Amino acid sequence: MNQETGIIIDSTVLNSYKNGDACARKLIIDAVDGDINISVSTVSIMNIWSRDTFDRKSEIGFTGIFSFLKIISLDGDVARYAGGSLREYIETDSLVGVEQAVVAAHAVLMGKDIVTNEPDRYVQFNSNVRFLGNYID
Repeated sequence: MNQETGIIIDSTVLNSYKNGDACARKLIIDAVDGDINISVSTVSIMNIWSRDTFDRKSEIGFTGIFSFLKIISLDGDVARYAGGSLREYIETDSLVGVEQAVVAAHAVLMGKDIVTNEPDRYVQFNSNVRFLGNYID
């Protein structure tokens, strides 16, 4: 793991952490311990916050975790890059979503790898994507 450049995680990793996945827990603990820099997009946070299984206990727990992660906001450059990707791919792939486009845009523009449980959803974005289980092993 590269502490210097770090990685970007998406809502699949956050949701896995919430559900007790060992790989996701190890990754978050490594961030808390300062062993790795992890970034997370505000769009990924919005995604998990909007789930019907996300309760007050989850809100409190994740609020604490987010103090150890770098929260990256959507800015004009990312919005333009993500919008261009969506325009290019949404007609050919109905699984392309706003979160994936934004996370991929952040990754490309920041020079970071994406760690996710659904790497296939990022293939068309020309970004470096790693499956969570393989990244931890």
